[in-house]
Amino acid sequence: MNVAVTIMQATNWSKFSIEDWLRQFGAWINGDTQTIVKMVKSLPAKRLNQEQKDILLASYLGGSVQRPRTMRKGIACEITDNEARAVQRIILDLQDHPSEILREWMAVIWSHYVMGDSLRDVAERHGTSLHQVRQDIKCGLSFIGGRYPSLHADLLRK
Repeated sequence: MNVAVTIMQATNWSKFSIEDWLRQFGAWINGDTQTIVKMVKSLPAKRLNQEQKDILLASYLGGSVQRPRTMRKGIACEITDNEARAVQRIILDLQDHPSEILREWMAVIWSHYVMGDSLRDVAERHGTSLHQVRQDIKCGLSFIGGRYPSLHADLLRK
């Protein structure tokens, strides 16, 4: 009997740490505008302010994304489309979790690792302290590592 191998099973998760997978996913998103259009749904919508909502709505209605691209120094996309889809599946799974706290952690992780924002910028955007942002990232990475044992976090090994 043939057993189909899923994207999640086919991905070599030991290739990167959780943080690096998320950074690579961000680099993959920034690769071309069609990918960005497809991935707008992955943005944590809860944390968007009114201006950001207006920009996303205008880009959706206009058929193009007007969001400025983030500049990633030293990060080149090294993952395939299938690996990016596997990371996307993890992100979407965690964003659909019923826990409000987990969704807040994921919003912080998304902003810092995927979008490439500094910790200070993330703290300002979410209206919290730098210390709280660091704690949210650690808690979120711990949850991801517990839910997906094949992933490891560099931040938690230190």
